[in-house]
Amino acid sequence: MKFEIQTEDRYSIMKLKSERLDSKVAPELKSQLIVLANTNDSGHLILDLDKVVSADSSGLGALLLAQRLYREQERNLVLCNVPERVLKLLVISQIDSAFQIASHLEDAIELAENTRN
Repeated sequence: MKFEIQTEDRYSIMKLKSERLDSKVAPELKSQLIVLANTNDSGHLILDLDKVVSADSSGLGALLLAQRLYREQERNLVLCNVPERVLKLLVISQIDSAFQIASHLEDAIELAENTRN
C-alpha cells in the first residue's frame, strides 16, 4: 500500500494513496499503524482517506485497530475526507460512531488537537 506520512508537533497525517482499502492492503496498513502508534511520539493521528474508493471488512478492521491503538494511548484518531461509499459502509456496519470523522483536513486537525478520548 502506498501512503504518505507527515509529522507535525502534535499530530501526524497519514494519507492513503491506494484506491482500495481491502484484504490486499490491510495487512501492510495494520503493520504501519502499529509501528506508528508505538514509535511516533507526535501525538494524534489523522487518516486521510481522500484517494480511497472502496473498502471491505479487512479495511474496516485496519481502521478499528488504529482506533483501539490510539484510544489505549489516550490519543485521538480522526478520519478525514472519507468517501461517501466508505462512509456508508461504516454506517451499515454500525461502527461509524467509533470514529471521529471530519469532512476536511483542517477540521480533522482541529478535532485531533482539541478532543480527548
